[in-house]
Amino acid sequence: MTDLLSPPQRVHESSRYDDESVPSVWWRGALAALWAVSVGVATLLVVVLVAWAADSRAGASAGDAIRAALQLWLVAHRVPLAVSGGSIAIAPLLLTLGLAFLLARAAAALARGQDVADLAGVGTIALAVGLPYAGLATFVAAAAHSPEVSPAPAVALGGGLVLGCLAAGWGAARGAGMVRAAWEAVPRIVRAPLAAGAAALAVLMAGATLLLLAALASHGAQAAHSVTVLGGGLVAGAAVVALDVALLPNAAVCALGYLTGPGFTVGSGSSVTLVAAHPGTVPSLPLMAALPHGPASVVVELAGIALLVGAGVLAAWLVAREGEPLLRTMGLASLAGVGAGALAAVLAALAGGPAGPGRMAAVGVSPWQLGLVVAGEVAVVACGAAGALTWRRGR
Repeated sequence: MTDLLSPPQRVHESSRYDDESVPSVWWRGALAALWAVSVGVATLLVVVLVAWAADSRAGASAGDAIRAALQLWLVAHRVPLAVSGGSIAIAPLLLTLGLAFLLARAAAALARGQDVADLAGVGTIALAVGLPYAGLATFVAAAAHSPEVSPAPAVALGGGLVLGCLAAGWGAARGAGMVRAAWEAVPRIVRAPLAAGAAALAVLMAGATLLLLAALASHGAQAAHSVTVLGGGLVAGAAVVALDVALLPNAAVCALGYLTGPGFTVGSGSSVTLVAAHPGTVPSLPLMAALPHGPASVVVELAGIALLVGAGVLAAWLVAREGEPLLRTMGLASLAGVGAGALAAVLAALAGGPAGPGRMAAVGVSPWQLGLVVAGEVAVVACGAAGALTWRRGR
């Protein structure tokens, strides 16, 4: 009789365990979201309050400094801050990546603790962390409101949901060891050109970053002078430098637009391209020292051409490894250019936006222009190189 009754008892206990584990994912996801928000906000609070306390000329109160930290956290989620005469919506992308890292780390720990073994579990954790993270973002938006600055709670909800779900999904997949499985679930016709396009864009971004750093190094004295002009002492100067470091990826995207042709703007009516540069009046930030004030040199133009060739050849080599016939390989190479252009357009959309009232309402690279140019240039080079590589194999 005991042997007959024991199997149903085991099934009942397993079912009860599964039922109890479901709500645990959601409340643990809420705790993970709360941890990510707390660490991110606390870090910014420490930096802003230290800079505020060190600046003897600051006329703002401690409450104003706290709200400034919360507003910076919101801007990292692309939440526009309405100010007198305009808005601020440029996200310091390095700060955004840092907040995404916190989310991904919390989601990875949750995935390991829940023994996630499939993509459905990854999606559940992404929602379990992303939904409460979005809710907390609306509370931050309400707390950051002031008579001078008004964040949009609805946009904070959307921005928190997007960043929360994407970062948590990535972290959960990594924690469960399913990144490769998720990538292989993508159809091969999409996976191969997308990977090649991403690699080509990585080459372009690396070259643009090197150009930016070289320009900053060559104008180091001017960059240092802009820090001293702002005043506030050593701590305030360090805070300004930290802000510029957080904006380095944004500046690198502008450098990419500069190298590939569309150029970029640093305010309404301004234009910075290879053939001419008219930046106009710009804020006194160290990054602005890298702005060119005339046509690009021959060395810079040749470096841009070499960079595009290298990116296209790398994309061609990656698609040629698939071993497809000549025409199919060239088609995949063309699609790799499209993938690189699409990713470049997304980067430009994330990196640019309004940076304040007046002429600073337009800063960055045009997403559609950068996307079209990068797609066309990479596709042409990659298609020709892929044809040559495949022709050598006799295919």
